[in-house]
Amino acid sequence: MFIAIGLGISLLCLAIFGTVVFFLAKGIAIALNTVAHQLLGYRPPVVALRAASAACALALVVLLPIKGCNHWQVELYRKAIPPQFELLEVVHHDEVGGFREGCGFAIFRLSDANLVRIRSQGLAYFETANLGKDGRPYHQYQPWKATPAAEQDWLFRGQNCAGEPPELLEQAQRAAAKEGAFFTTGHEQDLVVVPALGLLIYSYNG
Repeated sequence: MFIAIGLGISLLCLAIFGTVVFFLAKGIAIALNTVAHQLLGYRPPVVALRAASAACALALVVLLPIKGCNHWQVELYRKAIPPQFELLEVVHHDEVGGFREGCGFAIFRLSDANLVRIRSQGLAYFETANLGKDGRPYHQYQPWKATPAAEQDWLFRGQNCAGEPPELLEQAQRAAAKEGAFFTTGHEQDLVVVPALGLLIYSYNG
């Protein structure tokens, strides 16, 4: 019974996917034909037009959800980080998700103004940075500490289950073993700020 239900859902999804690709390809084909005729005075062969539009439609249907999921994942990271930090672009992120839990990390670049305040105030700047932007108790953090971090602090806990760590993450790990950086830990996540690199690293496992 469960196999039949699963097969039915799969066929339904396939049918929806095929329908979306078909109508999107049809629209692209009309647009391409119109543009080519008006700008170039040329009507592409039907076979070439259909092949090109189908390829474009398939690429859009596949790539847009991936791009959307990527944006959604980064926004979740941003909400888990206290609002005291002015996050610019995400430099790198990698994660592994499961049915209920996952692990991974994200490297954010901090604004210059934010870095000036951190460098001038030191550990005092972090006194109120103990709750994620979303206000959820799950994103409550312990009081911040200055590096070097002890082994039991368990920083960068999500990088082991993700892909090959980038050079920036390795630089941050080396910085956490010396003076000059700051860190905190939460329920299943940790934050590391490295002013010298201008970075904040969010890492989670759970």
